[in-house]
Amino acid sequence: MIVHDRIRLTASSQPFFSLLLLWSFLLNASEDFYSFNPSIEEYRKLQWILSHTDRPILARLKDTEHILRNFKLIGESPHELPEAGHLFINVPEDERENCIITYASFNERYPRGLRRLVKIIGASDFRGHLYYRLGGWPNCATGDLSLAYVPFAFKVCFFREMQKLGYKRVLWLDSSILPFANLNSIFERIQRDGFFVQANSHSIGPYMNEETAAAFGFSLQETFSIPSCSAAIIGIDFTHEKAASLIEEWYLAAKHPDAFYSPRSDQTAFSLLLYRKELSSLMTPLKTLGDPNNVCKETLFLMDRKYVKTQK
Repeated sequence: MIVHDRIRLTASSQPFFSLLLLWSFLLNASEDFYSFNPSIEEYRKLQWILSHTDRPILARLKDTEHILRNFKLIGESPHELPEAGHLFINVPEDERENCIITYASFNERYPRGLRRLVKIIGASDFRGHLYYRLGGWPNCATGDLSLAYVPFAFKVCFFREMQKLGYKRVLWLDSSILPFANLNSIFERIQRDGFFVQANSHSIGPYMNEETAAAFGFSLQETFSIPSCSAAIIGIDFTHEKAASLIEEWYLAAKHPDAFYSPRSDQTAFSLLLYRKELSSLMTPLKTLGDPNNVCKETLFLMDRKYVKTQK
């Protein structure tokens, strides 16, 4: 388990001068910004700081560094503003059994993918609630916007928001995902096993560095024998103690100065937590995740990256 330290603005973690401006803004922002509902102007100010502040630690992300340096909480045009929605589908509004969450930044064509996913789920026989966010940040009410600089931390913050709202089971879907199997059957799996996550074909070793490995108590060499999960689809049953603890420890990892700073950031962190809890062997096989041109009888979801990537 990660022992969480207060994030240190030192040369050994976050470069002091590059993040001083960002943290000064977060700490001195209005109470409304930090703990409830940021204004559009405050989001624009934070976006400018995230985009223009030198953060050498992002070099650890290697092939995904450019994603974080250009991550957009708010769009560039006056019409691209943060948006949040809540649908209750084939169930009463006050039910808190099953919930799907999805998020898209204003990068590439992710908003397009999010809207397609919301439309498909809304028209399906799924029984539960759906929350989506386009830009902005989840769980601002409890101060999670302070993690806006952490790679892909919006996922764990969104899970925390749904847990706070009292949902028993929550399923995260990337905006590039298309459900292929019946979604109600996926939630039956989550309830049965406590969680749902798909395996990858590789270990986490090729996407690690010494600092991230050490944050979880491993050597870099040891990580080459630790299997990787896919973070595109993650389901958690919050009534299952061991599974629910994954989210709490994932959140602590996001607050750690090194744990999310690897080329697969949140995915690597979640893979390590599964391994530490001896849950890696329970991952759903990789063949259950297909793509529009590769479907088999075991397929549960499709990943359609072309739909959300900008055509060149």
